[in-house]
Amino acid sequence: MIDENAFGLLISYFTIESEEYLLEPPEFVERYLAFRNTLLECVAAVPLGPGTRGVDLGHAVYLEIGEGDEVDDPLRWLRGVREQLDQHGFATVGVMTYGGRWVDEARAALVETAADVPIQRASLPSEPFRRALDADGAARASDHEPAASWGPGLYVDVDAIEALDKKLKNAPTPLHAGGALFYRVSR
Repeated sequence: MIDENAFGLLISYFTIESEEYLLEPPEFVERYLAFRNTLLECVAAVPLGPGTRGVDLGHAVYLEIGEGDEVDDPLRWLRGVREQLDQHGFATVGVMTYGGRWVDEARAALVETAADVPIQRASLPSEPFRRALDADGAARASDHEPAASWGPGLYVDVDAIEALDKKLKNAPTPLHAGGALFYRVSR
């Protein structure tokens, strides 16, 4: 295993639960498949670069690419995917993160068994993955603090901005989640 820096990109279906409860089961399945298919078409149409790894989380897809392997600007790519989903009427949360990750170059088995329990491994330790999940959670309303949620939008980890050597035009409101600092760069 090796340790390297990577960019993480998470695209989640923000209104998935409310649409599940509002729609009849066949309509919801059709809507969910439209989200997933549109997202996967974007991934196939504009690859991020060699060695990109992805995890389908059901409500979201997370992609991770080693620093230096990206073919295009990951932030531009994430904006483009969110625009495509928006054109299909999907409210989304897009998160771009950056940090250290461990990579298994031998690509060991992804399913292990403990007693009779199959355990699917989504990732080795990954700071970008953890941060993306933290931000996705912060974007969602809490029953206890609905006003505290960030809502749908595009959120970028300050470390990712620095790694891309980008400068923001204005100073957005800092948002904290899981020990990381994020900025909302668009709705």
